[in-house]
Amino acid sequence: MRASQPLIFTLARIENLMQQVSFDPLRMKGRIITNTTLVKKDVLSETLDIFYDTIQSGLAVCPMIKIEDDGRYARIKTACSLTIDGVLLKNGIPVRPKGGGIIEVIDREPSRFTEIIMYWATTIDPIDMLTAQGLTNITGMMRTGNGRILGNIQEAPMLARDCIEEVLDHLTGAGFMGVLELGEPNMNVLGVSVERDHLGVALVGGTNLVAAARECGIDVDHESISDLTEISEMRHVEELI
Repeated sequence: MRASQPLIFTLARIENLMQQVSFDPLRMKGRIITNTTLVKKDVLSETLDIFYDTIQSGLAVCPMIKIEDDGRYARIKTACSLTIDGVLLKNGIPVRPKGGGIIEVIDREPSRFTEIIMYWATTIDPIDMLTAQGLTNITGMMRTGNGRILGNIQEAPMLARDCIEEVLDHLTGAGFMGVLELGEPNMNVLGVSVERDHLGVALVGGTNLVAAARECGIDVDHESISDLTEISEMRHVEELI
């Protein structure tokens, strides 16, 4: 008889992968945290077109993708926004992931979290849970500038702000464009409070790609925060469509 497995909360899985991130944005080398999407090969081209449009709309973490053959299916690896947390941690900034949720966007500006689930309180990834509920409106945001997208929030010591900005600049130069808001010390970020002497960082959810595909009627299996992938094994989406 097999021993029962202990409950593993999402925060523990995230922290484990964050510690293993080795990505260097200046050298474009190392491992990033990735999400995994499984899609039938006969709709792969359509799926990549949707991914491309979503990336071009600024609703993804970065344009790098890896495609693996899995028989009748294609396995697509895409960047998870928690890679940014891992890079911050690698640079000595003690960032703490808080939770993931739905962000209301008005006139192409993120307004507030309308739903959020804290990572420490669940064994199921909040982004996967909310995506399955059909609460997003990614395509609406892309068309009109108004909609509901996936995002997450983390907090870091306010005294590290200058270091955070420097690392985020390096990530932007490497094509990682997932920062929605860098908050002020002790101030709410998109309606979510942070601890005293901390600041919040809101990031766009990498799973927006999958949510957009589902909104367009494509059947996909998806797992967020699934594993780590060498950035050198990934290709720009423009090379794949």
